[in-house]
Amino acid sequence: MIEPAREVALARGLIDETGARHRRVLLRPLNGWQEWSLAAAPDRIGAAEVHALLASCIERLGGYSEIDTSHTAALSRGDRARLALELRSLLFEDRLPLTQRCPNPDCRELADLDLFVSQLLGEPGAPEPEWFDVATEDGPARVRPPTGLDEEISMALPAPPEQQAALLWSRITGAVGDQRGLTAEDWLALRPATRQAIAMALADGEAAPDLTFLSRCPACAGWLELEINPFDLLTRELRRGADRLLAEVHCIAFHYSWSEDTILALPRSRRWRYLELLRDQIEGRPLNEGWG
Repeated sequence: MIEPAREVALARGLIDETGARHRRVLLRPLNGWQEWSLAAAPDRIGAAEVHALLASCIERLGGYSEIDTSHTAALSRGDRARLALELRSLLFEDRLPLTQRCPNPDCRELADLDLFVSQLLGEPGAPEPEWFDVATEDGPARVRPPTGLDEEISMALPAPPEQQAALLWSRITGAVGDQRGLTAEDWLALRPATRQAIAMALADGEAAPDLTFLSRCPACAGWLELEINPFDLLTRELRRGADRLLAEVHCIAFHYSWSEDTILALPRSRRWRYLELLRDQIEGRPLNEGWG
């Protein structure tokens, strides 16, 4: 029932307590139950759900073979986006067709944009530095990319978005001058130029997929700006295919008398292969057509 896992190289990877990096991931495709769960999820799944999803799909992460949410929550924002795009390509192949409505009120036409996951991901290259050093007006500073845990803790703060953002920046800023262990209040007390320099250092150094795009509207030639959230994209595409998933379960259960649990435990490629065999049998084609 298990499909071969795909090997994925992370840009930053998991950095353990010894400082060793774990960058190689064996990623399994989603099974039917995971597809159905995401299809039924709200428009934006939370950080904890993202960590659980990734943990359920990772067969191995570097030297770790038993993966739980503590491992996936420790991954950087860029690495989690990379894994989400890889999961998407395992389901829907490399091409990523998108549609965006023109923001020009006198136009409002729909524009099509074709992307490819392989181009978005590129090659991870050399390991991303653990910390980025930056000179600021308040002294030398260090910043690192946010992990899933950083985002989960900051988003859970019952406070306005500005306070949540301040908590996130305080967690990922290791030092500013002689100051260590910043709080959200410490971050807000920094000079604006210092905060900007730290943010620019992170933006320039982080090896995350570039998921913001500019394109021309084919109708009015106005600029279209599009930003992709890979997990939102995956959820939205699976939601559109939920009726098809039900039809697949119905067809396979009707002909094979398998339970829903058994069918949904299959990855999509295996379900579709059984459906192809059923079609060939019903249409009188050889069941081994094209086999070597």
